[in-house]
Amino acid sequence: MKRILLIMAICLSCAGVAGAQSYGNSMKQIYSLNWQVNVPVGSSRDFVSKTNFEGIDINWAYFVTDNLAVGLDIGYNNYHEKFSQRIYRPNENTAINAAQYRYTQTFPIKAQVKYFFTPNNFVKAYAGVGLGALSAGQHIVIQDFDAWDNNWGFLMSPEVGVLIPFGYDNNWGANISAGYNWSTNKSTLGNIKIDDRQSFYFNIGLYLALF
Repeated sequence: MKRILLIMAICLSCAGVAGAQSYGNSMKQIYSLNWQVNVPVGSSRDFVSKTNFEGIDINWAYFVTDNLAVGLDIGYNNYHEKFSQRIYRPNENTAINAAQYRYTQTFPIKAQVKYFFTPNNFVKAYAGVGLGALSAGQHIVIQDFDAWDNNWGFLMSPEVGVLIPFGYDNNWGANISAGYNWSTNKSTLGNIKIDDRQSFYFNIGLYLALF
């Protein structure tokens, strides 16, 4: 993850040198790199219930009008939780009495449409929706027992946020947003059934606007 962050920071810096202009002009593209926090809800909490603080989100948006932008969003999240010693039955013939470690790793990728309510204001508020796919991997570790399950599902994500520039003539700024992920991923691992994946997410990061 550190390598990804470094590469993105270098790319954003290079693009900023090439595209820096007055913030008062109409934006053409936005690149953002965000730290993401995810709160699992629904049946997702049955496997790992703890909030995930190990998330990253990369976003690109291209303006087709002053108010409307389309783009791409990709991310990565790593949920994990330790459970105290208990009897675990992976099947009818096996019982393990030990501590249990559970992990969930998700990779969302989605096309996004964003509507900017205040494109000419200093602070730019927006709302959008993303449609795409979610790859999810569940992992259970109990002593020498190790089980995996990987699956894909359709993903839908409404989102709201704001862009806050670092000055009137600066094309760098802060991106703050919140949204909801819902996907059709289904899984049964260790007698724990997930009917779909749901989470609330919060992004905070940096954006670069090109004019």
